[in-house]
Amino acid sequence: MTAVEWLERLTALRAASGHEEVVFDELRRLLAPSFDRSETDAAGNLLLWRDGPPGAPRLLFTAHADQVALWLSKHLPGGFARFAAPAIDPVCLPALEVEAKGRHGVVGMLPPHLRQSGVEVKEGEKDLYIDFGPAQDLPAVGEPVYFATVPRLLGEDRFCAAGLDDRASVAAIALALEELQGEDLPVTVLAAFTVQEETGRSGAAYLCRETQPDAAVVLDVTFGQQPEVAEPDLPLLGQGAAVGIGPNVPPGLHRWLESTAAAEGIACQREPLPGDSGTDGWRLQVAGLGVPTALLSIPLTSMHSPQEVVSIRDVASCGHLLAALARSPLSWDHAGKGGTAWI
Repeated sequence: MTAVEWLERLTALRAASGHEEVVFDELRRLLAPSFDRSETDAAGNLLLWRDGPPGAPRLLFTAHADQVALWLSKHLPGGFARFAAPAIDPVCLPALEVEAKGRHGVVGMLPPHLRQSGVEVKEGEKDLYIDFGPAQDLPAVGEPVYFATVPRLLGEDRFCAAGLDDRASVAAIALALEELQGEDLPVTVLAAFTVQEETGRSGAAYLCRETQPDAAVVLDVTFGQQPEVAEPDLPLLGQGAAVGIGPNVPPGLHRWLESTAAAEGIACQREPLPGDSGTDGWRLQVAGLGVPTALLSIPLTSMHSPQEVVSIRDVASCGHLLAALARSPLSWDHAGKGGTAWI
């Protein structure tokens, strides 16, 4: 499938933290010809294996499958409900159409006509509610509530949808597995799709306990340049994925990513990461016995909003770069067991 087709398929699914199985079912079905075996670990992560020669090094590609959501917290009389909105700016919520367990609703707010004259009101989530309409069968407290927005193209190279954090990265890994289908590889590729990144990165913390990869490339989205952003050096949409550089990434690993991209003519950018990247990569580095970990990020605007935006070209090139890494002899020429040679 093309990058657009993968983005359309994956963002049509709704999977908040703890509810990722619907994404896993679709990946198992659509990628069946592209992996040799699959399993689900004790944390709930989906693992798809592409077996290499006996004793081949293990290369891990991973992205999280969950997305941000609202969570029902209290029923109110008349078909209304309160909600929590972790990691979501309430400014984007009023009048938004939402959906929970097949029930559609709309986020309501106090009309300006009813506000006290001269008093500025800044609504937070405690001031908002969902109107499901009068009914006896409201979704239960604790259920996730999803943005009921429609994915769409913006021009020729932008894709807009809820949940692109991190379905854009899931799509890139899927593209890589499809590109590698039928090839003999010098490594065993493990494509892992983690759970609960948005609520504490617990899936990544468990991931390498038994799989013990020799190196990992974590994929996620990152803040892309957009108007009114005070940081002028953020990655640009359409200029390729961003290679993370910082204390979380051994220098040899980011050199490997950049040199492979250069050899293949694949555009990429650099993203300085002086501390916690806010991704699974921070947890993965110290998971299990420790894993040399690189971070590859797809620039995105309007993060954690009802309509996030990515470059289709960035997603496609990211998938191509992953496939090139799996083929590249650079990946293991100087890597010792335990990863110390990546320094």
